[in-house]
Amino acid sequence: MRRTGTMVLLLFFTALTVAAQDQQLTSAGNRSPASDAAQPAPPAQTPQVYVDGIAAHIGNDVVTESEVRELEDYQKLLEGQAQSRSKVVQELVDQWIVRSEAAAIKFPQPPTVDVNREFQALLKHFPSREQFQARLAAVNLTQDELLHVLERQLYYVRFLDYKFHAAAQVTSAQIEAYYQKDLAPQIQKSGASVPPLTQVEAQIRQLLTQEQINEKAAQWLEEAKARLRIVIQPSEGGG
Repeated sequence: MRRTGTMVLLLFFTALTVAAQDQQLTSAGNRSPASDAAQPAPPAQTPQVYVDGIAAHIGNDVVTESEVRELEDYQKLLEGQAQSRSKVVQELVDQWIVRSEAAAIKFPQPPTVDVNREFQALLKHFPSREQFQARLAAVNLTQDELLHVLERQLYYVRFLDYKFHAAAQVTSAQIEAYYQKDLAPQIQKSGASVPPLTQVEAQIRQLLTQEQINEKAAQWLEEAKARLRIVIQPSEGGG
């Protein structure tokens, strides 16, 4: 009789356990989608966004800090050090003026083949391709960034040549004066023999023409800057 009572108690407790489990399953099945939605979702990962700094305002446009760093790194590659920040920013302002004027007349961008030719000419300044790559890494400049700078420089020079070459008039008297007062004394000082004027006349004409283009371009750029609202921002480092 005692054993029978024990079995009844076991069955009773087993029934209670099964009923409780059924109730939990029923509650889970009856849970509304709204209650699931009410559970807080894990916070989303915020992607990192690079915000470029502003080095200068030109009207409604800007020169960015990344452009400043890119040109500084290019100057370090060529000269071993960059110019002062103010000169780098002014050069970028000049480039902006040229790009704006050139875009207004749809002046063509230099072809890729010409940019690559400039790149190959630059490579010749280094003993090997490995040393060139090491120097690029040392100044924190990528090859794509270098090609971008070369493209801008080529565009700048070609537009100014297009704009001012016709106005650059070099006379025979100017060529002879440069030959007598500048070129011949420099060659004599080096101990070499001075070539006749006829052999170097074309090179002197090209040099003096470029000097006139540079002078006219500098005057034009200064006049253009005087008409623009240009605000140079302090450097990010406070210098």
